[in-house]
Amino acid sequence: MSSVSPEDDEGLELQKKLDKIRSQINSKLPNQQQLALILQTIEENLDQQHQEATPTAYFISFISLLDQCCENDEVKDYELATGALYFLSMVSPFTPKVLLRPHFAELLAKVAPVLTDDRAKAPLVRSGIHFLESLLAAQDRGAWNNVHNYKISPNRGFKGLLELASDHRPKVRKAAQEAVHSILMDVPTGSGKDHPASRSAAEFALENLTAVMHDKDSTRSFSKEKNADVVHSLQLISSIATANAWPSNQVKRLCDILLQLCRSADEFMVSSAFEVFDSLFTSINGEIDEARFNEVLDVLLGLKPSYNDTHLAPVWLAVIAKGVTTYSHDVSSTNCFMRFPHLFKIIGSYLESQSKDVYVSAAQCLVAICSDGIDPAILLAPPANDRETYEGVERVIDNLSQITNDFLSVKFRHCAKEVAEIMEALFTSLKFRATNSFDDQLKLIGGWRSDEKEGFDLNDVSERVIAAAISSIGPEAVLKCLPLNLDNSSAVGRAWLLPILRDNVKCSHLGFYINEVLPYVDYFDGLIKNGKHTSMNSKIFATIINQLWSILPAFCDLPQDTTESFSDEFAANLSQLLYKKTTLRPIICHALRILVESNLTYINETVANPLFNQIFPIKEAKKAVEYLTKTKSSNILSVLFNVFSETPSEQRGYVLETIDVYLQISSSDDIVSAFNNVCTLLKRSLDEEKPAESNNSKDDEAGSIPSVSVTMMDILIEMVKFIPTSSQNAILAIFNQTVNVKNIPVQKRAYRMLERLLTLPSGQKSALEVLPDILLVLKNASEHTLTPVKSARLNCIGAVLTILPSSCLYFIPAVISEVILGTKNANEKARESSYDILVLMGQKMKDHEGSIIKNSTLDPEILDSEASLKEFFVMCSAGLAGGTPHMISATVTALSRILYEFYSDLPIELLMELTSTVELFLTSKNREIIKSTLGFVKVATLTLPSDYVKPTLKGLLTNVMNVNHEQKGHFRSKIKHLIERLVRKYGIDYITECIPEEDKKLITNIRKTNARAKRKKADSSNENNENEIESGANQRQNFMSGYDEALYGDTDDEFDDNNVETEDTSSRNGNTEQFISESKEMPLDLLDKQALSHISSTKPKSFSKKSHNIQTQNGKLVFNVNDDAGLSSKNSIDAYVEAIKQAPIRTRGNKLKYKKRQRKEDGINWDDDIANDNAAPKRAIHNKVKTGRVNKRKPKFKARKKL
Repeated sequence: MSSVSPEDDEGLELQKKLDKIRSQINSKLPNQQQLALILQTIEENLDQQHQEATPTAYFISFISLLDQCCENDEVKDYELATGALYFLSMVSPFTPKVLLRPHFAELLAKVAPVLTDDRAKAPLVRSGIHFLESLLAAQDRGAWNNVHNYKISPNRGFKGLLELASDHRPKVRKAAQEAVHSILMDVPTGSGKDHPASRSAAEFALENLTAVMHDKDSTRSFSKEKNADVVHSLQLISSIATANAWPSNQVKRLCDILLQLCRSADEFMVSSAFEVFDSLFTSINGEIDEARFNEVLDVLLGLKPSYNDTHLAPVWLAVIAKGVTTYSHDVSSTNCFMRFPHLFKIIGSYLESQSKDVYVSAAQCLVAICSDGIDPAILLAPPANDRETYEGVERVIDNLSQITNDFLSVKFRHCAKEVAEIMEALFTSLKFRATNSFDDQLKLIGGWRSDEKEGFDLNDVSERVIAAAISSIGPEAVLKCLPLNLDNSSAVGRAWLLPILRDNVKCSHLGFYINEVLPYVDYFDGLIKNGKHTSMNSKIFATIINQLWSILPAFCDLPQDTTESFSDEFAANLSQLLYKKTTLRPIICHALRILVESNLTYINETVANPLFNQIFPIKEAKKAVEYLTKTKSSNILSVLFNVFSETPSEQRGYVLETIDVYLQISSSDDIVSAFNNVCTLLKRSLDEEKPAESNNSKDDEAGSIPSVSVTMMDILIEMVKFIPTSSQNAILAIFNQTVNVKNIPVQKRAYRMLERLLTLPSGQKSALEVLPDILLVLKNASEHTLTPVKSARLNCIGAVLTILPSSCLYFIPAVISEVILGTKNANEKARESSYDILVLMGQKMKDHEGSIIKNSTLDPEILDSEASLKEFFVMCSAGLAGGTPHMISATVTALSRILYEFYSDLPIELLMELTSTVELFLTSKNREIIKSTLGFVKVATLTLPSDYVKPTLKGLLTNVMNVNHEQKGHFRSKIKHLIERLVRKYGIDYITECIPEEDKKLITNIRKTNARAKRKKADSSNENNENEIESGANQRQNFMSGYDEALYGDTDDEFDDNNVETEDTSSRNGNTEQFISESKEMPLDLLDKQALSHISSTKPKSFSKKSHNIQTQNGKLVFNVNDDAGLSSKNSIDAYVEAIKQAPIRTRGNKLKYKKRQRKEDGINWDDDIANDNAAPKRAIHNKVKTGRVNKRKPKFKARKKL
């Protein structure tokens, strides 16, 4: 078959498109198959004529085919014409323009009948549009200007496209609009930057829109069709404007029409008008179009509506905001900012409107202009900007200050909240350039916040403005305008500023806090000392002191004067406070930590902030860190170590975080010195602490201060990642010394210390050098490990296994029994660690397959073996011969986990042998073993190949069902779940054959359960699609791992069986009747709080008053002596025997216990919700007749917590 010669990328692209069509020769869709047949025919003709399959050859062939479909300017064969034009639209973009350009008139005449035929369908017309687009795109500027005076010029074809852009067919209309946009975007070479057809396109679109609007207005009736025509015309205008082809002289006329359309109540029309404005703004970009953009903006500003026009004014303001932000982003941010005073005056005048919609829209417009229209780059000081720009920006800011000061006058009191929002946006955008320019505004807004009576409704917005000012111009400038006055009773106090300062101060001056704010602490301390401690004033003063201290971390957040203000005197004062006032420890530690962290974060910042860098260069942050490293870090660490030792264990977190930060910036010499001191104190404390005290350690109790040894161990764990390599051997020595100490906290920290060391690359290298010794210590330490330390030990073993080389594989059999027992640990984290270690061990044995396991290294009597997955399974299987049920159960659980992970890497013979061996434990009498075995059986049957599992299912299920009978239904839920999963995998029929005859009713129960679940889900989806009710049998759960999902989950689709027994309608729908219990004398008051207690789901008894004839004799009551006939009729011996049978028995604790009714051995009820025979309804009816109420159903049996 012929193919396009891939001379370039375009040829390859065409080849891909044709290959896709060739592959559809056998498609079931007639249209696709027809296209493939047409292409096959054309290519066969080209092969017969010995022509190369070039785009030109394809183009000529398809043109000839199109001629065959048309006769006398009419289409005769629409299907063939559709195929021919489809291929022409595909090939024409790759056809040389030299061929298309001179034959434009002829080609247009061939495609014109298709575009003008009313009977042509949308696919045919769309193909014709794409072909015409290629023809027009190939024309040069001379052809568009018709310099040769052709009768048929490109303008004529382009006009046809414009007419199709308003077609009633959506796909045709969209294709024509996209074609117009594409043509206007491709400006022909020559003089002029605009497309020759842009003017005619704009005029046609405007005339079409005007005509549609006139037609719509003349009808004076609401018509969706007329509105749709207007929207279609606007879409065409948007296509032209997006191509940057809208003439400048038509902008004013277009804006007039668009603003008129914005007053419409049709939201689609208003949205389309906005899209045109957006297209008009986004298409004008670059310095070349700045004059045009200014012209468009001036036209819009000149079309300002009335202040009271609540319909048009908000729309006009939104368009202005969009235009200004686009001007700043895409054209010139500097020139846009220079126009801000003029814009503020025009837009700000709408704040005088008494209509809330208008002045709120004006405020939002100004907020948008301030937030999105100010580029931070223009705010930079020289040399980043030239002096002229800097001074121009300063003048604009001064003008804005005057304008906004007028906004805060009484005339704008009705929109004070909106004006405050404008001020907030200005502070946020102008940053430090707003300093000293808006002081008057800040004082006035601060007065609003201080006036609790008149300015209460403005409190929130006032605080936001002040917060923005603090973040932008700094707390010094704000407090200069709004002083705190906490010690001046005659002035206005502003204690409400303290929380605002705490949340917004950053990159300020720490010296300002020390000199101006901190003295207030001493002042209020003096007032508390002189007053009564129990008085209300003392409590208020204490609260203010806490607020003053809470500001300290904010002033330590990247301060600009660290080297000058954070002096030895101030550091000493903080240290004394850490020792004396425990309540201030969190705040001071947070301040010390953030002082270092903020500088480090700023130094390592990947995205630079030019404006912030100009205020505080990165080199200044580096100087601050260097200053802290050389002069303060060692002393602060000593203080923090002492404070850490005096702090209870549950409150040590923040101190440890601060220590970590200062260890990051400390020098190696300081770290080594501190490390040596800690090691010395640890050794001394271990020697001094008595063994008896260690055994009864209370270091981990809440509120208690841990011992010195535990404290030093915590500090060492934190220092591990910072100490140099030369000191890491000391860590290993400490581990060797502390791992056998009979102290729970010390043992835990010993394992954590080694685990932390092994997470470091340098620590792994140091550990590998002495790894045999570490492994020996770990093995011998298992005998001395206390029970609460098991989890930490397992984590440490896992860390060791990650670096275990092939020469040390003997460690795996040494600890595998301990890891297997860890799967039954009461601690969930320990169990998860054991599972992970088992998988890691198996992966190590798999990676080092063939290596020698030198078992003789630890025990000379054990022979060496070869590493492999099979050997690993043999190691684990050894636990099946354990002497305790606990060990056997743990081994089975471990085998199920590694079987799930590695079953695909093992031979099937080994897997089947392992499975058959473990299945033998189903005959055990121990429930712990049976529980683990059922889990293993479930994993094995669901993961192993079906061909090998099916032959063993019958015997397996027989044993499983025997377990249920022998254990009296203890594992009923697990067995039922296992059978359900097997049914979904192997089918209901095969499982029915494998289950013993006496247990076939389990399959019936599963049918009913699944059917009920499907009905509940269907009912719930009909009532509420968002809340699907899932049945207990098919409930989907989230699991921590794939193994848990395989063991406990139900990931298959619900069982589907058409022959499912139906249940009663009432039970299916779950509808239950409700009854109200009330007396005849007093009706139920539904408004009473106790009304709910009178509503029941069972029908209450009806007590009817019966007339009793009371017999008297000689003034005494006479009873019927025959009432005791029923008692006398029973044999006295039988009554005695029955009383003995029902009598309670005495237990070991000397308590009475009544006998329970024994369960029948063959009467296991697989589902408590549905009875499996017809006896249950009869019993219910009998009970209802006897007692007046039906016995309530027992709750659904729920399995215990999963493994």
